[in-house]
Amino acid sequence: MAAQRTPSQTIGPFFHEGLRWKDAEKVAFAETGQAIVLTGRVLDGAGEPVGDAMIETWQLSPRGRAPAAAAGASRPHGFARVETAKDGSFRIETLLPGGPAPFLDVAIFARGLLKPLRTRAYLAREEMVRADPALAAIAASPRIKTLVALSAGDNAYRWDVRLQGDGETVFFAA
Repeated sequence: MAAQRTPSQTIGPFFHEGLRWKDAEKVAFAETGQAIVLTGRVLDGAGEPVGDAMIETWQLSPRGRAPAAAAGASRPHGFARVETAKDGSFRIETLLPGGPAPFLDVAIFARGLLKPLRTRAYLAREEMVRADPALAAIAASPRIKTLVALSAGDNAYRWDVRLQGDGETVFFAA
Protein backbone atom coordinates (compact mmCIF):
# COMPACT_ATOMS: atom_id res chain seq x y z
CA MET A 1 0.00 0.00 0.00
CA ALA A 2 1.46 3.35 -1.03
CA ALA A 3 1.44 6.23 1.42
CA GLN A 4 -0.82 9.10 0.43
CA ARG A 5 -0.27 12.72 1.18
CA THR A 6 -2.49 14.13 3.92
CA PRO A 7 -4.65 17.00 2.64
CA SER A 8 -4.26 20.44 4.21
CA GLN A 9 -6.94 21.57 6.61
CA THR A 10 -8.88 24.70 7.17
CA ILE A 11 -9.35 26.11 10.68
CA GLY A 12 -10.47 23.43 13.12
CA PRO A 13 -11.35 21.06 14.49
CA PHE A 14 -9.73 22.53 17.54
CA PHE A 15 -7.68 20.76 20.13
CA HIS A 16 -10.03 22.16 22.72
CA GLU A 17 -8.05 21.16 25.75
CA GLY A 18 -5.04 23.17 24.57
CA LEU A 19 -7.13 26.26 23.89
CA ARG A 20 -9.16 26.38 27.09
CA TRP A 21 -8.26 28.08 30.31
CA LYS A 22 -10.22 28.51 33.50
CA ASP A 23 -12.91 31.21 33.33
CA ALA A 24 -11.93 32.23 29.78
CA GLU A 25 -15.45 33.63 29.29
CA LYS A 26 -14.87 36.12 32.13
CA VAL A 27 -12.75 39.05 30.99
CA ALA A 28 -10.23 40.16 33.61
CA PHE A 29 -9.22 43.76 34.31
CA ALA A 30 -7.00 45.40 36.89
CA GLU A 31 -9.61 48.17 37.28
CA THR A 32 -13.30 48.20 38.09
CA GLY A 33 -16.22 49.19 35.91
CA GLN A 34 -19.78 48.39 34.89
CA ALA A 35 -20.26 44.62 34.61
CA ILE A 36 -22.02 43.45 31.43
CA VAL A 37 -22.85 40.15 29.75
CA LEU A 38 -22.74 39.59 25.99
CA THR A 39 -24.63 36.59 24.65
CA GLY A 40 -25.41 35.48 21.14
CA ARG A 41 -25.17 32.77 18.53
CA VAL A 42 -22.96 32.02 15.54
CA LEU A 43 -25.01 30.98 12.49
CA ASP A 44 -24.02 29.74 9.05
CA GLY A 45 -25.38 30.98 5.71
CA ALA A 46 -28.54 28.86 6.04
CA GLY A 47 -29.23 30.20 9.55
CA GLU A 48 -28.13 26.94 11.18
CA PRO A 49 -26.05 27.08 14.39
CA VAL A 50 -22.29 26.64 14.20
CA GLY A 51 -21.70 24.51 17.28
CA ASP A 52 -17.93 24.20 17.10
CA ALA A 53 -16.70 27.74 16.50
CA MET A 54 -14.35 29.64 18.77
CA ILE A 55 -14.73 33.34 19.53
CA GLU A 56 -11.97 35.56 20.87
CA THR A 57 -12.61 39.11 22.03
CA TRP A 58 -10.29 41.93 22.98
CA GLN A 59 -11.37 45.28 24.33
CA LEU A 60 -10.30 48.50 25.95
CA SER A 61 -10.53 48.89 29.71
CA PRO A 62 -13.46 50.72 31.31
CA ARG A 63 -11.28 53.86 31.22
CA GLY A 64 -10.77 53.49 27.47
CA ARG A 65 -7.13 52.34 27.69
CA ALA A 66 -5.27 49.23 26.64
CA PRO A 67 -5.76 46.90 29.60
CA ALA A 68 -2.84 46.42 31.95
CA ALA A 69 -2.49 43.18 33.86
CA ALA A 70 -2.56 43.26 37.62
CA ALA A 71 0.57 42.08 39.41
CA GLY A 72 0.66 38.29 39.47
CA ALA A 73 -2.15 37.93 36.89
CA SER A 74 -2.37 34.41 35.48
CA ARG A 75 -4.21 35.25 32.25
CA PRO A 76 -4.46 38.05 29.68
CA HIS A 77 -6.47 41.14 30.61
CA GLY A 78 -9.15 42.50 28.28
CA PHE A 79 -9.31 39.17 26.44
CA ALA A 80 -11.84 36.32 26.27
CA ARG A 81 -11.90 33.01 24.42
CA VAL A 82 -15.12 30.99 24.25
CA GLU A 83 -16.38 28.01 22.32
CA THR A 84 -19.88 27.97 20.93
CA ALA A 85 -22.27 25.37 22.29
CA LYS A 86 -24.05 22.90 20.00
CA ASP A 87 -26.81 25.46 19.43
CA GLY A 88 -24.19 28.03 18.35
CA SER A 89 -24.57 30.07 21.54
CA PHE A 90 -21.87 31.86 23.51
CA ARG A 91 -21.64 33.99 26.66
CA ILE A 92 -18.98 36.50 27.72
CA GLU A 93 -18.85 38.34 31.06
CA THR A 94 -16.87 41.57 30.95
CA LEU A 95 -16.82 45.25 31.87
CA LEU A 96 -18.23 47.94 29.60
CA PRO A 97 -15.27 49.26 27.56
CA GLY A 98 -14.56 52.98 27.64
CA GLY A 99 -15.08 55.26 24.66
CA PRO A 100 -17.91 57.14 22.92
CA ALA A 101 -19.02 54.00 21.01
CA PRO A 102 -17.75 51.11 23.16
CA PHE A 103 -17.02 47.87 21.34
CA LEU A 104 -15.31 44.50 21.53
CA ASP A 105 -12.96 43.43 18.74
CA VAL A 106 -13.98 39.90 17.73
CA ALA A 107 -12.18 37.08 15.91
CA ILE A 108 -14.21 34.04 14.86
CA PHE A 109 -12.55 30.71 14.09
CA ALA A 110 -14.59 27.92 12.49
CA ARG A 111 -14.52 24.94 10.14
CA GLY A 112 -14.14 25.91 6.51
CA LEU A 113 -12.29 29.16 7.24
CA LEU A 114 -8.68 29.56 6.21
CA LYS A 115 -8.26 32.62 8.46
CA PRO A 116 -10.32 33.99 11.34
CA LEU A 117 -13.11 36.43 10.53
CA ARG A 118 -12.67 39.79 12.23
CA THR A 119 -15.52 42.05 13.25
CA ARG A 120 -16.75 44.17 16.15
CA ALA A 121 -19.63 44.04 18.61
CA TYR A 122 -20.65 47.61 19.45
CA LEU A 123 -22.35 48.11 22.80
CA ALA A 124 -23.92 51.43 21.87
CA ARG A 125 -26.93 52.88 20.09
CA GLU A 126 -26.84 52.56 16.30
CA GLU A 127 -26.50 56.33 15.77
CA MET A 128 -23.35 56.34 17.91
CA VAL A 129 -21.95 53.43 15.89
CA ARG A 130 -22.69 55.23 12.60
CA ALA A 131 -20.63 58.20 13.88
CA ASP A 132 -17.53 56.02 14.51
CA PRO A 133 -14.86 57.21 12.04
CA ALA A 134 -13.60 53.65 11.59
CA LEU A 135 -16.95 52.77 10.01
CA ALA A 136 -17.24 55.74 7.63
CA ALA A 137 -17.28 53.49 4.54
CA ILE A 138 -20.37 51.59 5.73
CA ALA A 139 -22.05 54.19 7.95
CA ALA A 140 -24.99 54.59 5.53
CA SER A 141 -25.42 50.85 4.93
CA PRO A 142 -28.26 48.96 6.61
CA ARG A 143 -25.67 46.20 7.28
CA ILE A 144 -24.21 48.37 10.04
CA LYS A 145 -26.95 46.87 12.25
CA THR A 146 -24.98 43.59 12.20
CA LEU A 147 -22.30 45.27 14.34
CA VAL A 148 -24.68 46.52 17.03
CA ALA A 149 -25.36 44.39 20.10
CA LEU A 150 -28.93 44.91 21.26
CA SER A 151 -29.83 45.65 24.86
CA ALA A 152 -31.24 42.53 26.50
CA GLY A 153 -32.10 43.95 29.90
CA ASP A 154 -30.03 45.04 32.86
CA ASN A 155 -26.39 45.26 31.71
CA ALA A 156 -26.96 42.50 29.14
CA TYR A 157 -26.47 42.58 25.37
CA ARG A 158 -27.44 40.18 22.59
CA TRP A 159 -25.34 39.91 19.41
CA ASP A 160 -25.71 37.20 16.77
CA VAL A 161 -23.13 36.55 14.05
CA ARG A 162 -24.18 35.39 10.58
CA LEU A 163 -21.18 34.00 8.68
CA GLN A 164 -22.68 34.47 5.21
CA GLY A 165 -25.95 34.88 3.31
CA ASP A 166 -28.86 37.17 4.13
CA GLY A 167 -28.00 39.30 7.15
CA GLU A 168 -24.28 38.47 6.93
CA THR A 169 -22.29 40.23 9.64
CA VAL A 170 -19.88 42.93 8.47
CA PHE A 171 -16.34 41.54 8.59
CA PHE A 172 -13.13 43.57 8.40
CA ALA A 173 -9.94 42.86 6.48
CA ALA A 174 -7.24 41.59 8.81
